[in-house]
Amino acid sequence: MSHNLWALVEPSMRENASRLAWVCRQRSGKREITYQQIIDAVLCTAQDLREAGIAPGKTVGITAPNGPEWTIAAFAAFRVGAMVAPIHIGNSDHEIAAQIDAINPDVMLTYDSELEHAHRIPISLQNDPAKIEAELATPAAEDGEAVAVRIYTSGSTGNPKVARLSHNNLASNIFAAVKLESFDRNDRFLSLLPFSHCMGITGNVTLPYYLGARLVSPKVLAANEILSALEEEKITVVIAVPRLFRNIMLGLEKKFSEGGKALSVYRKIIKALPKRTRHLLNGPIRKKFGGEIKIWVSGGSHLDGKISQYYHDLGLPLRQGYGLTETSPLSCVQEAFDDAVDSVGRPIDGVEVKVVDPDENGNGELWIKGPNVMLGYEDEEQNQNALEDGWFKSGDIAKIDHKGRVTLTGRSKRLIVTEAGKNVYPEELETLLERDPMVKEAGVTEVDMKPACVMSVEGDDPVAEAKRVIKSFNQLVSKHNQITRFALVDELPRTPLGKMALQQLPGIFESNEIR
Repeated sequence: MSHNLWALVEPSMRENASRLAWVCRQRSGKREITYQQIIDAVLCTAQDLREAGIAPGKTVGITAPNGPEWTIAAFAAFRVGAMVAPIHIGNSDHEIAAQIDAINPDVMLTYDSELEHAHRIPISLQNDPAKIEAELATPAAEDGEAVAVRIYTSGSTGNPKVARLSHNNLASNIFAAVKLESFDRNDRFLSLLPFSHCMGITGNVTLPYYLGARLVSPKVLAANEILSALEEEKITVVIAVPRLFRNIMLGLEKKFSEGGKALSVYRKIIKALPKRTRHLLNGPIRKKFGGEIKIWVSGGSHLDGKISQYYHDLGLPLRQGYGLTETSPLSCVQEAFDDAVDSVGRPIDGVEVKVVDPDENGNGELWIKGPNVMLGYEDEEQNQNALEDGWFKSGDIAKIDHKGRVTLTGRSKRLIVTEAGKNVYPEELETLLERDPMVKEAGVTEVDMKPACVMSVEGDDPVAEAKRVIKSFNQLVSKHNQITRFALVDELPRTPLGKMALQQLPGIFESNEIR
């Protein structure tokens, strides 16, 4: 079947019209928005777009923070049949200008933004009966094969691209997601992922609206506020990047270490239980997170298997997912309490994967095929390198076990080949380095055909601490993986989604190396 995204979510939104769609936690107090308010504003904004000459095939740029306004803009565009081009507000002025230049939107819908554009319409929770009546008299777009979003992606390794995703691409992810877990309209999603990225559009916008569930936005993206939101709003679903789950783990571990013998014994009892029954006795832990945890999913970059195991030992349902912008984005996800903690699980419903040209250990490039694979890049030359007979060449190095579970072992573009011809996989080294509690984050780059490290560490003497970390690390790894040169920074560069900005690492290393 063909599914325009507005047509996909509208029935559930109307069925839950009187229920809350949004709880926006703000310093001045909570802002609560119902589904009826969202519907009315979508219809009014769709009329605004039509009056501005926007029709199927036109592009609507959106710049707004995570919140109801962003979703109003997107679904108004979808109703009209226009393509959405998300512009990330966290980018620099230079990066935003580059995005707009590449996307060339016909109109910009903006909220809380000073962005200058020749055709700019402010987004609001408007409720104009005349506009609503006029829009309801106008047929909504229905073509699921049409382009829904044009996403500008510089990628973590550079090479700017514009990926075209259809309504059906994104809808396929929603249909696969509802088979993974028993979601319903009583779920409460914590809004953490930027809506300007595919993972946010699918998992934190379209899925909740399709369910008629509630979205909660935190005041700020700080650990204390996120933990407060989890507890106070009784959040059931969290989709976030690995850094959040690592920070929660470190906070929990600190509480356990301060909790005395009784807490230590309690923890051991939980760990000794069968993994699928641990949640029956971990009530005090779950209560810290609102008591109604249903599913947590980590995505966007690699999640250390030891972090997954830590949560599983406590009976907390953390799963790792995997995908790319070009696959709408989800392609694989772990089962609940999967014993292959380092894997990203099996392909989701309707998706196939294969490893091409595997080496003696089964590692090769991962290719993906299914209804989630993009229509293509706008640059035909880029398509020739990325698509073949319906398969998307991910550029990730992976292996597949006998149960069909995928384990990522590296990124082909990041592969370091030493002078001796040995392969070094930076992701594996970063995972090991970050297992030291004094390492806040670590990035591995290539210098003179060898791995070098950029780190952010805690402690009164960061240089001495970094040297200790590297000495311990080098005792664990083979000679070709050992690090002899390092740089120190307060924090590593990140993309808006929280991935390491890999193209910046060499320059940062050169400027901050500790001699």
